[in-house]
Amino acid sequence: MKLLSVLVGAAALALAYPPGKAAASPDTRFIDLNPDRSIEVTGEASVEAAPDFARVTLGVTTTGKDAGEAMAANAKATNALIASLKGEGLAPADIQTSSLSISPNFSNRAPSSSEPPAIVGYTVGNMVTVTVRDLSRLGALLDKAVGSGANAMVGVAFGENDVSGLLDKARPLAFADARRKAELYAAAAGSKIGRLMELSEQVGGSPTPFSRRVYATSAMNAPTPVEAGQDKLTVTVTARFELIQ
Repeated sequence: MKLLSVLVGAAALALAYPPGKAAASPDTRFIDLNPDRSIEVTGEASVEAAPDFARVTLGVTTTGKDAGEAMAANAKATNALIASLKGEGLAPADIQTSSLSISPNFSNRAPSSSEPPAIVGYTVGNMVTVTVRDLSRLGALLDKAVGSGANAMVGVAFGENDVSGLLDKARPLAFADARRKAELYAAAAGSKIGRLMELSEQVGGSPTPFSRRVYATSAMNAPTPVEAGQDKLTVTVTARFELIQ
């Protein structure tokens, strides 16, 4: 909130009168340096929704004595994985390669050795991001993927199909929260709020995937339990209102 400058009594008048002359009236003077007074506040509102889909990044990591051997082994295993996913009813559009890497593996050497480490093989990783739209099948599908050769997984992220529609429910509530705060502050200062001068928005609360990387070795007998829970989507607005007496 922009403040009013206040010059009080003798301190103000001392600037207006030369030494030796007294002021006729030592009244307080208020000087408004910015007549366009305003108040700026933030408002927030959230909505909760059950996720409609999940995205899982999983894939195959293989090793070989040379790069070609590692690549060939990886291609065979990844093709088997993708075929398995499609066999479970996943659409081709819901399976997307997200990363492909190849890196050398070095031999261990004694700390006192001056020889550079030797390359003893290569590791190839091929990861695909899968969108699962039937969440009731997510656990069983993950087990199926592991049984088909997947041995690396990078978490699960959930999402909603109509994010904009959900946020539209929170937007008027966030603005109402901002206006309520502005009215409270204005009343405490003996003023009222006038027209809206500026409004900006921030959206948060997007689902965050697990950061832990999991290496799987075999499928479990029972489906892997996966709980979707609810996502919380938040809208924060910053509003500036005219401040009037």
